[in-house]
Amino acid sequence: MGRRGFLALAGLFAMSAMLALSFHMATAPTVLRLAVGPIGSEDVRMAAAFVQTLNREKSGVRLKLVLTEGLADSAAAMDKGKADLAVIRPDVAMPAKGETVLITRRFFPFLVTSKESGIERVADLKGRRVGVVNMPAGNLDLVRTVLTYYEVPLSEVEIIGLAPADIAPTVAAKGIDALFAISALSARTASQGINTIRQAWGADPAFIPIREADALASRNRAIETGEIVRGAFGGDPPKPADPLTTISVTHRLVAEPGVADNVIAELTRLILTQRATLSVEVPAIQGIEAPSTAKDAALPVHNGASAYLDGNERTFFDRYGDWFYLGVMALSLLGSGMAAMLSQASSVRRRNAMEGLTRIVAMITQAREATELGQLAELELEADEILAMTLDSMARQSLDEGGLSAYRLAMDQLSRAIGERRRVLTEAADLARVT
Repeated sequence: MGRRGFLALAGLFAMSAMLALSFHMATAPTVLRLAVGPIGSEDVRMAAAFVQTLNREKSGVRLKLVLTEGLADSAAAMDKGKADLAVIRPDVAMPAKGETVLITRRFFPFLVTSKESGIERVADLKGRRVGVVNMPAGNLDLVRTVLTYYEVPLSEVEIIGLAPADIAPTVAAKGIDALFAISALSARTASQGINTIRQAWGADPAFIPIREADALASRNRAIETGEIVRGAFGGDPPKPADPLTTISVTHRLVAEPGVADNVIAELTRLILTQRATLSVEVPAIQGIEAPSTAKDAALPVHNGASAYLDGNERTFFDRYGDWFYLGVMALSLLGSGMAAMLSQASSVRRRNAMEGLTRIVAMITQAREATELGQLAELELEADEILAMTLDSMARQSLDEGGLSAYRLAMDQLSRAIGERRRVLTEAADLARVT
């Protein structure tokens, strides 16, 4: 195989390597870091289920958990660049550039008390003790936000932080007058909330609506309006007896805006399509819902999630069509450049190989003008060297058939010129000896 063949083979191998690398990069799964916490929480159980499902399905998007101390730390992890995704609660902490992918759980805070307490509206909480589950700490801030809106002086309300297990004993000991409850009202969480309320307030508690939820939501983008439907807590007669107007807060899966749209779209699709299967392992996953993709939504939605939810997801060729076009153009230019380089190299090799021909033409003139037989012998030695170089050039395919024919003709002429001149010089030498 000649040099041209080796160069062509090397180019083929290089192109194959580039294609293999491109294929590997295109098919390798994208791993996203997901900040979530605290350990043992429903959020972590949901995130772990996502990780296992994506791995099991061998999907193009994978998750790596970054465990944190809680919702605020998860938001901070995104701000510090330690995570690409996070599960957060906007009213607790929101990453500076976080964009919603999915709502993982929705909570409906409401006030509940006994019918004997005389509390019928939020304003009646003045001078009362209000209990609230103190984890996360954002629950305490949320009840303060509600009280402030209704112009209930915080100095006139004693807010008591409780663990879930302490609610019933505290109510029984008359340690609080009302409970600011926060319930997801879905699957396992709902049943836990129902049991807690029954243990604390009996079979017929009094529910206090937050009627101005719309106004509260307009003041705080982390708060939304909500409604607890009639009978959400079961029982007969149903509890509550009428739809209960209230506010809602959400746990959200948020992503950095810089994460590729197609990656987030694929993650959104995978989670939603696997929701039914995952809810068997983690019932709270039933509460996953799509966020509002309206342009005036209070919290921004990632473009990738919005594209999938609105049915505007770009296809593979939509995303990479321009790159394919540019790639073809680049390969064409590369091929033309390589062809030009090979042609130039071939021309240089041929020019070098033909240099001996110029010398042979000059040697023909020298042979005809030689005055001594020794000069002819030197020309024959030089001709032998040129012949050896010519044969080497032919072996390396630096010399084509036309060049070889030119050499053959020139060598014949040189050989004829040397032979004729040798005969003339020999005859002249013989004649000189006779005379």
